[in-house]
Amino acid sequence: MNPKDEIIEQLKQMINENQVLTDLVDLYVYSFEKIFLNQLYPKPDVVVRTSSIKEETDVLKLGERENVVVIKRGHEILSRDINSSDMIILLDNVEIPSLESCTEEIGGKKGLIKDFHELIRSGHGTYRNFALAVQNLLFGKTLSKCQNCITCTGYCTVSPSFNGIETWSSKGRMLIAKGIMKGELAFSEKIIDTLYTCTKCGLCYAQCFQDLEFHEAILYLRHIIAEKNLTPQIFRTTANNIFEHGDPAAIPVNRRLSRLKNITNLNLPQKANILCWLGCTVATRTPKTAEAFINILNRGNNEFTMLGKNEGCCGYVLITSGLWEEAKKVAIETIERIEKTEAEILVTPCSGCYYTFTRLYPEILDVNLPCKILHSSQFLEKKIKNEKIKLKPMELNVSYHDPCSLGRHSKVYDPPRNVLKAIPNLNLIEMPLNRECARCCGGGGGLWTFNNQVSLETTQTRLKEDLIPTNVNILTTACPQCQLNFRFAARTKNLASNSFKIYDITEIFEKAMQFE
Repeated sequence: MNPKDEIIEQLKQMINENQVLTDLVDLYVYSFEKIFLNQLYPKPDVVVRTSSIKEETDVLKLGERENVVVIKRGHEILSRDINSSDMIILLDNVEIPSLESCTEEIGGKKGLIKDFHELIRSGHGTYRNFALAVQNLLFGKTLSKCQNCITCTGYCTVSPSFNGIETWSSKGRMLIAKGIMKGELAFSEKIIDTLYTCTKCGLCYAQCFQDLEFHEAILYLRHIIAEKNLTPQIFRTTANNIFEHGDPAAIPVNRRLSRLKNITNLNLPQKANILCWLGCTVATRTPKTAEAFINILNRGNNEFTMLGKNEGCCGYVLITSGLWEEAKKVAIETIERIEKTEAEILVTPCSGCYYTFTRLYPEILDVNLPCKILHSSQFLEKKIKNEKIKLKPMELNVSYHDPCSLGRHSKVYDPPRNVLKAIPNLNLIEMPLNRECARCCGGGGGLWTFNNQVSLETTQTRLKEDLIPTNVNILTTACPQCQLNFRFAARTKNLASNSFKIYDITEIFEKAMQFE
């Protein structure tokens, strides 16, 4: 064993082995520290992520004892000369900034979609335009400005699950993406894990001082992974399930119709002005939401229809996993089924479907639905404004969670809140992190499918740090995936003693409606 390897082994004995980083990908990410970019010193041989003053002190003492150069992250000048043969340890002792402190510092800044989506929408051939936009993002001057900024690390949904190691942060993924695009890195199991262990929530982008579209670059890299037939098996299985069963989890189609039998006087024509699109998650996994929304439509004198067992999946998971060709096939078939209903309005209680139809279809797949698209909260908000809907008082303390697909990605913040505020005596209490700054539930972007442990940790954090301090008795959201994640996390050991309940906004609204 050579001297450098011996020192690395000593480090692993002193500190958790997972915090001693020698992998090529980790070293590449940390090589963008300013002290190395200025080419004053060679690149690090090892990065040590410390989590206490004792660990930091032990590493510094080891450096003195073994005559090894130890550089603290963020430092630019050393007190000694370095030879090319010297071993360099980069000490990463940077604390992850809290979301609360980042939010206070940034204030009311809102992430604005600027040049990126202008490039996407310019001309035909959306795949190509998306690629050009990502290349402009990765090779432009803006990315270089973020090398000494750690704001996005504090906002990264999953970074805490990896002890704040830069490779697993938003910035780290951007640097990996740049390395792939420049040919400095090749796809490996670790890189693929890094790129798929992301919720694509956009929280990092929403608060980025440079307006860097982190989540879009990651999405494009997943598409390249798919083109190279390297997509993780779980997503290939999901794609097969959608084509064979019309459902990502291969749930039988008769489950989609199971709640219809509970709706009285339901008469669905083949064609109608309104098409109720439940979405596969609502139809099969949150059936009470499905029943509530159908009941609202049916008893509210709305002429509507449904596709029932022919509805299928919108393809959200295919797009976010990089399987764009497969997603386009699903999209074309979906549009054909919708066209047959001659509906002018499609309304859905699924924020993932809403985001897919309004943004992902036109921006990535270059297809559009033949009708106007409304989320259920937008539909209900319009009904409240235009009709005299009688709502009974509900003595509830409620907090609303902004789904990433509906909030940051679609900018729909007020309709869900306006629906809740319309209910007499209902007290809406905001969590400290809300709207653009809302913490992700951990279920989006395929993360629950790819790594449900990291997803669950993120969900627990949202509940423990943001919801429970509000002392509300109801948590409501407008997304079935968020609802499922919260329900699952609420049953875990650390949260089971809390008494809050979880509902979709349509369930609460239905309870408040006074039907004639």
